Amino acid sequence: MTPEEYSFIKECLGIRRNTFYYYKDKYALEIIRMLCERNSEVKIGALKKSRFSFLLQKDPIKKVISKIGRDTLTLEDFDEVMDLNGKCFSFTISEWGEYKRHRNDSYFQTSRPGVNLVLQLNFDELHNRFYNQLINPEEGDHPFASTFHPVLVKREYTMSWARLDISLDTGEVLVEEIQNDWLRETRRMLELIEQWEESGRDYSDYWLMERTTLKKLRDYYTLFLKPYFKLWDEAMLCLVLQFCKEELGVERVWYHTFESGKHLKGYWEYSLPPRSLYTRLPKRFGFIETEEAPGFIRKEPYLKKKLRRKSLKWFTLLL
Repeated sequence: MTPEEYSFIKECLGIRRNTFYYYKDKYALEIIRMLCERNSEVKIGALKKSRFSFLLQKDPIKKVISKIGRDTLTLEDFDEVMDLNGKCFSFTISEWGEYKRHRNDSYFQTSRPGVNLVLQLNFDELHNRFYNQLINPEEGDHPFASTFHPVLVKREYTMSWARLDISLDTGEVLVEEIQNDWLRETRRMLELIEQWEESGRDYSDYWLMERTTLKKLRDYYTLFLKPYFKLWDEAMLCLVLQFCKEELGVERVWYHTFESGKHLKGYWEYSLPPRSLYTRLPKRFGFIETEEAPGFIRKEPYLKKKLRRKSLKWFTLLL
């Protein structure tokens, strides 16, 4: 989208900081809730025969069904569903990219010329307090954040983000990217220092050791970060779907396959994303694979030659 379209959306939303409570497999509740909104109610028998049948095996759905004692699900059935073991994240929005009619570089990795809306999923306050005590970050200096990416590091710490290309003309959203640096970088640095320790190498001059100790880093990773590894990707995509439905009023969401992203966004070979984020993750949410590209992608003059050169598949979901 153009910078003007992003500014218009931002002004309409008026979003600064919102909370987002999430626990394991909550996305199953949200998808069935959306199905109920579209159809008033959902028959469990019909759900078993649909492509969303896998959602019935998720614990949050099992708990709802065990309580209602009937063969249909309605919106009211989800009103009081809660898991106290969840995380109280916050989310914010930002902008990424620049508008060039004919783009010659792939730094921003947007499929078409223009900008993306960024949904930033930020750590909860409990994590932030623990992190500040153990790592003692200096102002603007956070060892696990890649600040050349669209992240927050002041007051809010971005755990992961999603880049969205939004078409106001066709009423579609394309998920360009879902990614996190913080979790990956923490694990990478800890594993590196532990390897040095096992080999007997002196790592006291490593820059991170000026800020913390190996014990504190282990405590941070083991006591706090590990649970987020199981949540971050599904929490991020769940937030995307809720945002598209509730804030944008968009029902058709598209998602890159690994091949379409690589072909259109110009990945550098040394920075290819994890394949699972563009294969297993959308399938877990019920996206279907199609050879049809998003309508606004097909209409983009800059992409017409690229789309003709290679047959691509996409993921799509109707909310």
